[in-house]
Amino acid sequence: MRASFRRDTAETEVEVSLDIEGSGRSEVETGVPLLDEILKILAQSSGFDIEVRARGDLATGDHHTVEDVAIALGSVLSKLVEAGIGSSTVPSGEALAFVAVRFGAPGYRDDVKFQGTYLEGVQLENLGHFMRTMAYNGRFTLHMGASGGDDWQKVEALTLSLGRALRWAVEDGEKQK
Repeated sequence: MRASFRRDTAETEVEVSLDIEGSGRSEVETGVPLLDEILKILAQSSGFDIEVRARGDLATGDHHTVEDVAIALGSVLSKLVEAGIGSSTVPSGEALAFVAVRFGAPGYRDDVKFQGTYLEGVQLENLGHFMRTMAYNGRFTLHMGASGGDDWQKVEALTLSLGRALRWAVEDGEKQK
């Protein structure tokens, strides 16, 4: 199943297409290196095909682009998935992350502390904002945590874990039909 969503604001133009019956393919161009990498890892680990094109006011920072991509991605997920629960625990180097999702009940909680403030074009405080915004717009509860390792290892482990949890939630939701 495939759906798309377009969001145009004074700060950004974002278009997201998602196929939850895909093969993990991604075509991503946001202008924010870490966000691009997160979306590619998310596609691979979930098995979803993800296409994202975003143009934003990056001269003012990454916030608007990160936020609007999260709104669009969450909105597409809400069109495709109504119910389902999934969770995953994933290591990356010295980091260990867990993610749990439940569609149909928006909410967010994290237990993630980064050592730095900035990584590959993203203020790390915006990573939590990305996840929260995606969850609320996707109408799912998202709990996540990561410990150990460096900031990149935490981001990678969280993203891999999120993709796997979303895949399990989709499969669980299909069983409930």
